Amino acid sequence: MEYYQKNKHRFKRYPQDLFEKLEFDKVLQLLSEKCQSSLGKEHVERMRVMTDPAKIEQLLTEVNEFKQLIMDEEQSFPLDNYLSLREELGFLEVENTVLNEEQVFRLYKVLEAANTLLRYFQFNADRQEKYPNLFKLLDGVKVSRELLHQIKEVIDKDGKVRSDASKELISIRKSISQRYKELDRQFVQSLREYKNNNWLADSVESIRNGRRVLAVLAEYKRKIRGIIHDESKTGSIAYIEPDVTLQINNDLVGLQLAEKREIYRILQVLTQYIRPYKNDIQEYQTLLGIFDFIHAKAQLAWDMDAHLPHISREKKIELFNARHPLLFLKNKALKKKTVPLSFELSLANRILLVSGPNAGGKSVMLKTVGLLQLMLQSGLLVPLNDHSFMTIFQQIFVDIGDEQSIENDLSTYSSRLRNMHHFIEEANAKTLLLMDEFGSGTDPALGGAIAEAVLEHLNQKFCYGVVTTHYSNLKVYASETTGIFNGCMTFDYKTLSPKYILETGKPGSSFAFELAVKSGMSETIIKKAKSKVDTQYQQFDELLTTLQREKSAAEEKVRQAAKKEEAYKKLLEEYEVKKRDLELKRKKIILETEEKALAELQASNKKFENLVKELKENKGEKQTIQKIKKEIQKDRVRLSNSIEILKDNIYYKDTEKAVAEGDFVRLRTGREVGEVTEFRKNKCIVQFDSLKTLVKTKELVVVEPIKKKQKAGYNFYNSVERKSQFENSIDIRGQRRVEALKAVEDLIDEGLMYNADELKVIHGIGDGILRRSIRDMLRTYKAVKSVRDEDPQYGGAGVSIIELG
Repeated sequence: MEYYQKNKHRFKRYPQDLFEKLEFDKVLQLLSEKCQSSLGKEHVERMRVMTDPAKIEQLLTEVNEFKQLIMDEEQSFPLDNYLSLREELGFLEVENTVLNEEQVFRLYKVLEAANTLLRYFQFNADRQEKYPNLFKLLDGVKVSRELLHQIKEVIDKDGKVRSDASKELISIRKSISQRYKELDRQFVQSLREYKNNNWLADSVESIRNGRRVLAVLAEYKRKIRGIIHDESKTGSIAYIEPDVTLQINNDLVGLQLAEKREIYRILQVLTQYIRPYKNDIQEYQTLLGIFDFIHAKAQLAWDMDAHLPHISREKKIELFNARHPLLFLKNKALKKKTVPLSFELSLANRILLVSGPNAGGKSVMLKTVGLLQLMLQSGLLVPLNDHSFMTIFQQIFVDIGDEQSIENDLSTYSSRLRNMHHFIEEANAKTLLLMDEFGSGTDPALGGAIAEAVLEHLNQKFCYGVVTTHYSNLKVYASETTGIFNGCMTFDYKTLSPKYILETGKPGSSFAFELAVKSGMSETIIKKAKSKVDTQYQQFDELLTTLQREKSAAEEKVRQAAKKEEAYKKLLEEYEVKKRDLELKRKKIILETEEKALAELQASNKKFENLVKELKENKGEKQTIQKIKKEIQKDRVRLSNSIEILKDNIYYKDTEKAVAEGDFVRLRTGREVGEVTEFRKNKCIVQFDSLKTLVKTKELVVVEPIKKKQKAGYNFYNSVERKSQFENSIDIRGQRRVEALKAVEDLIDEGLMYNADELKVIHGIGDGILRRSIRDMLRTYKAVKSVRDEDPQYGGAGVSIIELG
């Protein structure tokens, strides 16, 4: 199974230590540490940067699925016994070689691990559907049950040949066990006898040359028959194998040799059985290595918060919240935040020229772009948002760091010129260029000119890239040239510290003088330095600084506006919640009212039925009628009291201001303003123009004072004139309910002012809704004595006659 296929187009990198410059080697080291076995580590060593988008997408999808698997069910995934069988497979290649017990046991563990892995997916349809690319890796793989069974019949759980592996081995091991028992019996008997004779040392026995021996004092060694195997350093103790156990030990040696010969024979037969499966075993081992490798990549992605971006075939890069993986892991350990990077490259804007202060994050940004590209094309998930877009390059060229060499007689600028020459010769539209401090290392005027010419040539080749610089001529060139655009690393001009945030669309200042102030350099030196700078250059740099300050101020205003907008949204949400609550309460009140009315109606019906029953039984018609009147009167009083209580709670509770003599007031149900002239308990006399009326205090609302009009000729003549013009009827047909009720209120107020006895409201018959609404409202007026329909010949139920009293 070949996991890495050969690239259709060979990936080119420059320089050769590109991985070290972009710290990709450190990422590979972290990946290797995540592997469970040497099999996975070998895959890490064989990793290469690929250029085939389809293969890259396949590898990335496998890692992404495994990452999801880790999140869902990591504890259940089998990761044991991922062993390398290089030695065992080598033995199987050579005819007539025999695997030993340990080698067979290791082979069995690998077979069992592969079988467990297969069962993990094959007997779970949900996993097959959820992780289809991982399941696809198992296509065509099948572990022989017969092979597993055959090995299990020979090797026990401790990796030793089972006693029942053959009848001969059973017999041999049984004889060995019996002879050991006899040996132990004879030895203990001799030891007891010689110990009683005080011929033995304090440590009565020992082991010498694999034999159990007695520790005999030197003066008694000739009294014991047997073989001397050893003696102590001082010669005071002799270690003797007694003759009664000698023959038994010799028998045991013979039996043990027979056991070895039988084990060898059994393993020889088993090896011959295993040998035809060597290619399958190689496949199982490779499969386990691949899963170990993918698991390690998924674990690393989990640690780095890495995701699968979209792979663009249109040479488009859109990075959202990208982070340098090593910096992210470092800050994560320190519980610090890593500032993310977001920008876009496209066919229209292929090369990003980044400027800004030193130590502002330009080089880290450059390395982040290069490192993420290498990770992606090596099949690793990258730390950025999953809605980002990345593309595939066939070449990555970088110029980062100082490459001066004494051995090669190469200065800093010479090395940069060499790199520029390589870029000019080899770069094309499928190349990603990463150049740090472009053009530096020589006279700024000359270096800037050369850098501009090189940049123009690379732009014409439609290369993609990120370039950092301090040169003003390159910033101007980028702003005027199609295909190249400016960007800057932002700087907090208040604290004179970098923000490490990339902003595209404008160049940035180097903040050289500001940083010099922060470093403590004297103001005199800084003033002299400013005087020596070309005026036009200084104006350009000051313009960039000013623009950045203004942008920061504008961004602060936007942030404040966003905070206010968020607060307004919150208030609106609270309002909507309260509105819904009020509406719910309103509906509940209506429901309760309807239910109460229904209950009262049912009670009234019950009473009525009882009274009718009494009438039918002729218990006294007159008395029954009187009783009905009393009941009706009682209910009317009860309802009137209930209505009064509700009105007090709804309309008169928590009055805004207590009414006092001299206050200007209006009726709660009207608009005409009058003056309180006198109090009488809970009532007061109110002067409405020339009309005085006695009103309950709770029905009045205090209003703002109004200017009194001149009395001359007003009280009588104007009042008479206005009263003569008063119309005691109103036609509200065709009006909306609210408008109609308001018009009736105004009519009643004027009627009361001019002491009208009767008012007429023409509302029409229709479905009776407006008529009922008007009459419901009129019940709230104490001044309304009665309401009746007009005579049929003058309108009947379509006209209401209001009698005031």
